[in-house]
Amino acid sequence: MSKLLDYIRLSFFAFGLLLGVQIPAFVSDFGQALSAQLIEAKNAIAPFKNDAAKYFNNDLDKLIKHYKNIDDGIVNKGASNISTLYTRQQDLQIAVNRFAQSPYIFTLISGMSDVKQQVWQRFEGQIILKKDSIIAAIIAAIIIALLAELTGYLLLTGVKRSFKRLFAAQK
Repeated sequence: MSKLLDYIRLSFFAFGLLLGVQIPAFVSDFGQALSAQLIEAKNAIAPFKNDAAKYFNNDLDKLIKHYKNIDDGIVNKGASNISTLYTRQQDLQIAVNRFAQSPYIFTLISGMSDVKQQVWQRFEGQIILKKDSIIAAIIAAIIIALLAELTGYLLLTGVKRSFKRLFAAQK
């Protein structure tokens, strides 16, 4: 039984290693996806920024207000769309800047769930043996092994207590 438990512990540790080595690859893919979406957002808003530079002294908000003041529903809807594009571009620029400062923490706590979801759907397991992936793998393996050990200990302790109470009640 002792050998079986050792193999189970080793399996959890190996699982943790394999999971942990994926973390840097996911973080890298997330950063690349953020950058790609920022480029797309900049390209989408560029013609309107050019118009703002040409007619409104580089003030995109004035262009949007101008479009909103035109008595045409289609142009008003266009103003709303421009505003949405501009907000998205600004949000992505902030996200890329924050990612550059601390990629792991930003990936963990950011609210960019749409980008994370896209990355997760396309993510394939990669083993990139760099220093940060080895460190992440070892940390994940230790945490998973400790959690498995603690769960097993608590489960066995609970079962022992239940059996002791059961046998004590029968006497």
